[in-house]
Amino acid sequence: MKTRKFIMITLLALMTSLPAFAWDNNITHPNLTNRAVDLLVSLYPTYTYLNAYSDFNINTRPQLSCIDEGAVKEDFALSPDWNTSVWGSQQDASVPSLSWKSHGYDPKTGETWYDCPDFANAYIYGSSDVWNAVITKSNRYFQIGRLCHLIEDMASPAHAHADFHGTGDDLEEYSKNHYSKTTFTPVKVRKPSVDGLAAATGLPHPALTTNNTGNFIRNVAWRTYYMTSYYGGALVKKEGNYQPDSELKRMFPYASGGLRYDDGGWFGNDSYVINSVGNNWIGWGIGINPDWWECPEDAKYFYLENIDGSADTSDPSIAGTGVAPKVFKIDKFRRVRPTDNLSSVLASNTKILSKIYCENLYPLATEWAAGFIRYAEGGN
Repeated sequence: MKTRKFIMITLLALMTSLPAFAWDNNITHPNLTNRAVDLLVSLYPTYTYLNAYSDFNINTRPQLSCIDEGAVKEDFALSPDWNTSVWGSQQDASVPSLSWKSHGYDPKTGETWYDCPDFANAYIYGSSDVWNAVITKSNRYFQIGRLCHLIEDMASPAHAHADFHGTGDDLEEYSKNHYSKTTFTPVKVRKPSVDGLAAATGLPHPALTTNNTGNFIRNVAWRTYYMTSYYGGALVKKEGNYQPDSELKRMFPYASGGLRYDDGGWFGNDSYVINSVGNNWIGWGIGINPDWWECPEDAKYFYLENIDGSADTSDPSIAGTGVAPKVFKIDKFRRVRPTDNLSSVLASNTKILSKIYCENLYPLATEWAAGFIRYAEGGN
C-alpha cells in the first residue's frame, strides 16, 4: 500500500508531532459538527440550549468551551492553516499532543494506521480516553466536540482504511474546496439500538446495536469501509481483458483503459492497472508506491487511494476533476458480495468519486455525530 513508501515521513511525523491530514479544520470539521447540532435541535427542541455551545467565537466565548471548537482542536491544532483569530490558542493540555495518532480505524482489522507504530485506534481511544474526558471534565461540550471529530473522521475513507495519509488526501482536499458546493440533507438523529448495523451473512461485522460510545464510532467506520471497498475477485496475472467479472471491473472496463494486468518486464515491476486511478504494484523495482491495493485481511476487496485522477496523489486537484467510475453501488453503504447479481446492485454513474463520497458521507457523519451528542446529553 502507499504508506510503505512513507516510513521515513511517518517517523518524521512522530518526532515532530505532525498529524496525518484529516477533514479540514477550518471548514469541514466545524461545519459538520455544527450541522449535527442544528439537526439535533431542529428535531428535538429540548436541546436548544446547545446553540450556546456551538459556533465558537473567540471574541465572545471563552476558549475550550464549544462543541465545534473541540472538533477542531482534537487534531491538537497543528493544521498548517491554523487561524488564531478564529480559534485562538493552538494548545489545549486536555488534548494529547499526538492525538492524531489514534484517529484511524480499519474496522475489519482494528488497525490504526498501517505502517505506523501500533497506537490505539479511534474506537479504543474514543470510547475510553475521550469519553472519559466527556464525563469527567468541566468543559464537557468541548470534550463532546472532540468525540464528534472522531465520528466525522470515520466518514473519511482514508481513516476507515487505516491509510496513513500524511502527505495529503484527495477527498479531504476536495472537501476543503467544495464543502459549500455540496448539497446534502441529514434527516435523522441516529443511535445504534435503532439504526446500528446488524450482523448479516456475507457482511463481516459484529452486531452494532447497543447504545454505547464505541458503537457510534464503529457504525460510521463500517459503513464508510463498505462504501469505499470494492469487490475485484481473484485478479490474474494475464495481460489483456482476462480479469474476472466483478464490481471493480465494471467500474473500470478494460476497453476504456480499465482493470488489467501489466507485466513490468526485466525490472519485475508488475502491477494491476486502472488508467484513471493508477497502479497496484505486485512486483519489485521502480515505483512501488501504489495508488490502490487489496484490503488487508479482506481478500478480493480493494481500496482506491488515488481518486483525484492525477498521477501525483500528494497534490490533489482542487478543480473538481477526478475519477468517475462507469458504475457505482445503488445502495451506497452496502457491500457488493461475490454472490450478488452485479447488474442489479450496480447502476450507471457519471459523478466523480469525490462527489459521490461527499454527498453520502457528510450526512452519515452528521446524523451519527448528532446521535452521539444526544446520547452524551442523556438522550435515549
